[in-house]
Amino acid sequence: MDIIGRAEWGARAPRSRTTTTWSRRTEFIVHYSEGPTTQTPRQIQDHHMDSNGWADIGYNFLVDVMGRIYEGRGWLVVGAHATGHNTSGIGVCMIGRNGDATTAAENAIRWLYDEAVRRAGRSLKKLGHRDVTATSCPGDQLYAWVRAGMPAGSNQEDDMPVYVSVGVTDAQSLPPETWTTVDWPKEYADSAHHHWNRGGPSLVHGPARYSLTANVRIKGLPAGTELQARAIERRESDGEIEAGPIAEYVASEGDTFVHYALPADTVGTGRRVRFQVIHYGTQTAQITGGSAKVLIWEQ
Repeated sequence: MDIIGRAEWGARAPRSRTTTTWSRRTEFIVHYSEGPTTQTPRQIQDHHMDSNGWADIGYNFLVDVMGRIYEGRGWLVVGAHATGHNTSGIGVCMIGRNGDATTAAENAIRWLYDEAVRRAGRSLKKLGHRDVTATSCPGDQLYAWVRAGMPAGSNQEDDMPVYVSVGVTDAQSLPPETWTTVDWPKEYADSAHHHWNRGGPSLVHGPARYSLTANVRIKGLPAGTELQARAIERRESDGEIEAGPIAEYVASEGDTFVHYALPADTVGTGRRVRFQVIHYGTQTAQITGGSAKVLIWEQ
């Protein structure tokens, strides 16, 4: 596997660094970021340096749910991820929350472990963060995998995805400066019933990995009006919302068409994916048409 270097993900220069040796590395400690899977290493680094006051991002490496590996402090720089174990332990963080772990992420972590063993010339103790600190990290799902010996699995990218295709049939009001969740009354395809509330807004239910494309036609916006669109995850238990990446648009003459693409993301257990739009005009507009297509790899 390839490791995405610090320069590639836009890392800030560390304020200081302390190195160690392979003879002192005895542990391999798995973490999760406890944030959305859309977090970037730079966002995590900014939090560690600006909010925690650390010299650099705390982890030695990070992996995302697509299985990409990012260099943090690297193999032999002392981290800031587990008090009392930063010299002895290599800290690897999965970007995501409990339930977000994928086979691709697990395979990437396992590859890092095997590479560390090769470099050290001996086995390292496989640990979750909770083994060395009073914490819930790295979440029950990932911790169970660590306790099972971090087995490598097949890459889910090779699995056939579930396909969801839905559409807008009736006009929906789009008031100004209000995030509006799009309803999808028309269902063209959904073999696994991710759009089970037919006529409703939900497109994917977790746990799953997915790729989303959504298009809506909006009527009644003056040219030049600013718009935004985003995917959200809504927790079933209490309705709590987690927003995904935001895309920005400008209304054109006549009807305005919004095209939104989210190439890859993960939704956790008990959460559902929906699509929202907002405009910053002064009058209520209307969503008069649209469609959404989703490829889903169930977990």
